[in-house]
Amino acid sequence: MHDFSNDFDSVTPDIWMLNEAAWNERLTQLPNWQKIPLINSNASHNLPDGSLVRFRGMVQDMHNPEFFFEQFEVFNTVTNEIKNKSGKYTDTAHILENEKINYTENLKSAQRQTIVVVSMPGLNDWVQNIEDEHNHLKHLNQLPNTSKRLNLNNLKLKRTRDESDEDPDSMDVENVGGGIKEQRTAEVVNNASKVVSREHLLNFPLPDVPSKSCIVKVYDDNDNIKINDMIEVVGFLSVDPALSGEFQVEKDPLLEPTCETEAEIITHNPPPSLVPRLHAVYIKKLEHCNPLVKGDIDQEVILKEAKTAREHLLKALKELLLGDELAAEYLICHLIACVYLRQDTFTLGQFCLNISNLPTKKYPNYAKQLYEIIKQFVTKSYYLPLTVDNMNTMALLPKKDYECNRLTSGILQLSKHTHLVLDETNLEQGQLHATGVGNITALGNLIKLQKVEYDFKYYKMEFDSDINVLVLSEGKSLLPNDYHIPLRPEKDSLEIFDAIVEAATYYLKEEIMNTIRTYLTNLKLAKYSISENLQFVEDDFIEMRSNSDSDSPVTADDLHRLLVLARLVSLSRGYDTLTRECWDHTKKMEEERLQRLKNRVAPTL
Repeated sequence: MHDFSNDFDSVTPDIWMLNEAAWNERLTQLPNWQKIPLINSNASHNLPDGSLVRFRGMVQDMHNPEFFFEQFEVFNTVTNEIKNKSGKYTDTAHILENEKINYTENLKSAQRQTIVVVSMPGLNDWVQNIEDEHNHLKHLNQLPNTSKRLNLNNLKLKRTRDESDEDPDSMDVENVGGGIKEQRTAEVVNNASKVVSREHLLNFPLPDVPSKSCIVKVYDDNDNIKINDMIEVVGFLSVDPALSGEFQVEKDPLLEPTCETEAEIITHNPPPSLVPRLHAVYIKKLEHCNPLVKGDIDQEVILKEAKTAREHLLKALKELLLGDELAAEYLICHLIACVYLRQDTFTLGQFCLNISNLPTKKYPNYAKQLYEIIKQFVTKSYYLPLTVDNMNTMALLPKKDYECNRLTSGILQLSKHTHLVLDETNLEQGQLHATGVGNITALGNLIKLQKVEYDFKYYKMEFDSDINVLVLSEGKSLLPNDYHIPLRPEKDSLEIFDAIVEAATYYLKEEIMNTIRTYLTNLKLAKYSISENLQFVEDDFIEMRSNSDSDSPVTADDLHRLLVLARLVSLSRGYDTLTRECWDHTKKMEEERLQRLKNRVAPTL
C-alpha cells in the first residue's frame, strides 16, 4: 500500500491548490496522521517554513478577519513574463528581485479568519507523555533551526520610499536568509517601549503551566469554530521571522494613518519562533483529548468493560478517602459527570461535589495529595487553593483588552471536561476586596449555571462551560454545590494515610491506570436513554413526598437530583438506562448522605 505520508512531507501550498478537493479527501483518509508533525510534541523551529503540520488545542481568542490577495499577477521586468500567483495558505509573496506585483490587473482579494489556539489548558503530564511518545519525530531534530531572528544589518531594501512613490505598482522586497520575499519589516526595530512580555504574548489561561500557542488562519467559513472549542488543525506552517510585530515599517502618521495601536500590532504579531502561524487546510473539532480513546465510540464495548474499571477505581478511591466507600462512590459519579442537556437557562448534568471533614489537622496537605492522584486519572485538571490572597489577586474571568484588541485569558477559560479542584482547607481570616468578591461570585455562577461571564468592559457576555468542580474543605464549603458529603474516615486508615498513598501508587500500575483513564473518558461520551417504564420512580417519589415533613419537604429539585445521580450510578456500572437495582442503590446513597449531613459534627480530624 502506498504511504501517503511521503506525499504530505513534500506538499506545498501551490501544489495543494492545484487540486484541493483531492488533497483534502486523501488527508481525511490518511491512516497514519502521526506522520504529519504535531507542533505540540515537536519544536516548531525544527520544521521548515511552508511544511504541512498539525496543532491540537483550545480556541482562546478570535481576531478580526484579515484581507489577503487570493490571486495576483507578477510581472518580470527582465523576461517580460507574467505569472499568476496566490496568497492563499501563506503570509508572504515569494517574488524575485526583478519581479513586480501588478495592482491593476487580475487582482482578487479575499479575507480569512484569524484565531488564537493554545494547547489544552490543564492537560496532565500522562496525556502529554503519551502524545509525545506517539508523535515526536526524532528525525526533525536533525533539521536546521528555522527560528533565527532577522539580522537587520543584512536587510536590503530594493527601493527607497521616494523611488517607490514614483512607481505606484512597485512592491518593496527584501533579502531574508537568501530568499526574496515581500517587504514586511522596518529598517529599524521598534523602540524598547513597545517590548511586551512573553507571558503577555502567549496569553495562557492557567498561570505557571507550560503550554504552546499558535495563530491559525481559517479559510473555510463552514468550520463554525467557537471560543473554547477543542480542535485539531492541519495546515501549512509559517515561521518567517519577518512576521514579527517587532519589525514594523515606520509610517508618517499624516500620510499613512492607522487605526492599530503599537501595542495591538505587537500583540497580534508575536515572533513566529514563539507563536507560529498555521494556514488551515483542515480543522477537526474534538470531543475529548484522551489519546487512549481512538476512533468512534463503541457503546457496547464501553458498557461491557465498565464494571471491571469501576472496581479498580472504587478500590483506589476508597483507600485514598480513608475507607469511606460512600464518598468514593460519589467521587466516581463526579468524575464521569458532564453537561448533557441545555435548554434556555436550564442546564442538566453538572455535578459539583463538596467533600468536607478532611483530616487537615493530622495531614495538612491531604487535599493536595488527593488531587495528585486524581490528576493521574483525568485528562485535564487544575488545582486552585482558595485563599484570600488568591481570590484578591488572581484573574479568574477572561477580560477584553481594548488597547491590544484581544481577549486576555483567565483561569476559568477552560475547555469542556476539565476538572477544577478548589481547596478551601487553607482558607484563613481576611478581607475580600472587590476582585475577590467578583471571583467568588464567578465560581458560584460556574457551579450553579455552568456559565462563565467574560468581561468586555462595557458589557458582560456569558459563555457556556462544562467544568467538573470538586470542592475540598474542612466544614461546609462557602461555595454552592450539588452534592455535599462529609468524609467519615476509618480510624485505622487515618493512622496510616502515608502508607495508603504509597500502596495506591504501587497498586495503580500503568495497565490499571489506562483502564481507568479510558473508562472515565468513555462514560462522558456514552449515550444514556430514559426508559419508558419508569413507574417505579414515580411511585417512589409520591411515597417520599407523603412521608416527608414540613421541616424538610421533598421537592421537584430533590427528584431532579436523584435522577441526575441515578444516571451516573447506572453509567458507572455499565448500564445505559435506569434499572430498578440502580435506582434503589441511588436512593440508598442519598439517604445515607443526607443522614450524615443531619448528624454531622464540627470537624476534629
